[in-house]
Amino acid sequence: MQVFGVDNRDSTRWQERGLEHGYVRARLRLLTTEQGGRRTPIISGYRSCWGFPPELHGDMHDGPLLIERQEALAPGEVAIVRLHPLVPDLWPRVSEGLRLGMFEGPRKVGDAVVIEVVAPAR
Repeated sequence: MQVFGVDNRDSTRWQERGLEHGYVRARLRLLTTEQGGRRTPIISGYRSCWGFPPELHGDMHDGPLLIERQEALAPGEVAIVRLHPLVPDLWPRVSEGLRLGMFEGPRKVGDAVVIEVVAPAR
């Protein structure tokens, strides 16, 4: 995977973490600024809070992301990302098709749909 925006140490660290804990691949669309989203792009290594459907899980949890095959993601754009839950045991069971909200504090800045859950390789 080509990872931009993070130095080689960080990229290696997240890839190693993915082998140990697994990760979630999702199609992420950042809301436009006019929709209440960010004003600036994000890069790999960006750490956000992820919200789940309320009937599944009422809490939000942190999870840095790595953007696949592009350097940055601007408001209104779509990309495939790899989410790395910081504390995987606190996340609810995630499966393909699950919709997640991406938040900065209480403000929703993106929508994601899970396309794959990659199990730990170790």
